[in-house]
Amino acid sequence: MIGKITTGSSGRRLIRYLFGPGKANEHTDQRVITSGLVLGGEALAGGNLSHSQIADLGAGLDEAHEIFGTDPKGGHILHLSLSLPPDDRHLSDDQWGEIANMAMAALGFESDGVDPAAWVAVGHGTSANGNQHVHIAASLVRIDGGRVNTWQSKKELSRVCTEIETAYDLTAVGGRAGRGMPGLTRVELERTTREQRAEPPRVTLARRVREASVACKDETSFVRRLRADGVLVRPRFETGGRDVVVGYSVALRFPVDDKPIFFGGGKLAKDLTLPSLRQFWEQSAADRLAAVGEWRATESKAPGRETGLSGADNWNQAVAETERMAEKLKAVPVSDLAAWRGAAWEAAGVFAASSRRFEGESPGPMAATADALARSAQHGPRDPVPRRAAGGGFSRIAAVVAQGELSNDSPLVWAMLVDQLGRTLRAISDVHLARGEAELAKAVVAGIEAGIGELHGQVPGRPETSPEREVDPDQEITRRPLYVSGPGIGRSVLDLDDDDPNFELDEFDRNQGGIDFER
Repeated sequence: MIGKITTGSSGRRLIRYLFGPGKANEHTDQRVITSGLVLGGEALAGGNLSHSQIADLGAGLDEAHEIFGTDPKGGHILHLSLSLPPDDRHLSDDQWGEIANMAMAALGFESDGVDPAAWVAVGHGTSANGNQHVHIAASLVRIDGGRVNTWQSKKELSRVCTEIETAYDLTAVGGRAGRGMPGLTRVELERTTREQRAEPPRVTLARRVREASVACKDETSFVRRLRADGVLVRPRFETGGRDVVVGYSVALRFPVDDKPIFFGGGKLAKDLTLPSLRQFWEQSAADRLAAVGEWRATESKAPGRETGLSGADNWNQAVAETERMAEKLKAVPVSDLAAWRGAAWEAAGVFAASSRRFEGESPGPMAATADALARSAQHGPRDPVPRRAAGGGFSRIAAVVAQGELSNDSPLVWAMLVDQLGRTLRAISDVHLARGEAELAKAVVAGIEAGIGELHGQVPGRPETSPEREVDPDQEITRRPLYVSGPGIGRSVLDLDDDDPNFELDEFDRNQGGIDFER
């Protein structure tokens, strides 16, 4: 669920707009869902309001401001829009009413010990893009003249949206404070569309970094593998020196006329910062010191520990290791969140390696599964930090998938490997279900439901065959980007609603000369 807050200075104008036809006649089935404002002794839930009732709603929102003269900075009217992605489950008006009440209580409009403030939730038909949504118009002046405290309202809105997603089994939006991966910016999304890329570079980079971090056992190998995969790597040294690396940034290689755009590890995901990665690597202080030379280098030196798993027999060993890991996870208690998040982190690296090698530049179910597992691995400020689960055997599996030699037996072995990995996915999904995280549970196993079994045939049957599948160029242009169509993965906080009031009202105000809602 995506929530947006704007403010303005006229309840009457906002209500007329919400019950009007909209800028392009997109407003249909306008109706009151619920309200904290009662007029004439009756709540006005439902449609077919008269012009006088609509006028009374707007006047009711302005009343406290006009009586007491209280004038909060930015305007005394708050406009909250709540929107769902097009493919989310359908909610009834009763459910939207419950959600509106949850949101307004969380924002302090009806808190214990203080007088309430007037508000009303207005529903429309779905937008042109198929987004269910509700608009809430509210007075920031309480009925006793006091102001509604809006400090940290956006943070509180983010928190309650997460609760609503869990309670109503809705798609979880990434990028919120405290948990999840950073959301994508509008600039990134527009550039991705303009350049006809399958997904934003930041999404690709996150999988590349996660693959390298899981497949490698130390920092030096990590840097070498990234560079070998065509990733530009730039260290961040401790202030005043070049002997201690405290962070890093990465970028994809673009054509020579494009300037690379670097992202720090923390901008990819919380678990991809250098301090977070170091807790998973098996390295000593001497190993970390030796890595400084690799960080300083502009190109990788001779290959090291990150290579050497090229023998065909390693695939059979990987299958055995995957089976062993699936059995060990059975003994991990559901309450051991650190171990389960660690297992999700490692499994995400395995699927990231699978996607890069077998899906290439056209990310599909394996990429979506990697992203779902990455979300599963994230933790909030008060959550236990992920740790390696059941021995950390996924590291070797990821290394084999990334570089193992292919043979005539590869399709059969790959099918066995996918089947065993499916056991791990279901185990992680079951843990999310036990914790009441239904949407995340669904996302983790979505790759299986979408047909991971069909990926058996993607591993070539002969060593000389290219490991990357051929893609129809015409189909590639028309396919929906993964960050939109994937199973709830990598969704950014963008304006999913064509009927988004935060933009329409600006146009409305320019034409009518009224309230000025900030974007």
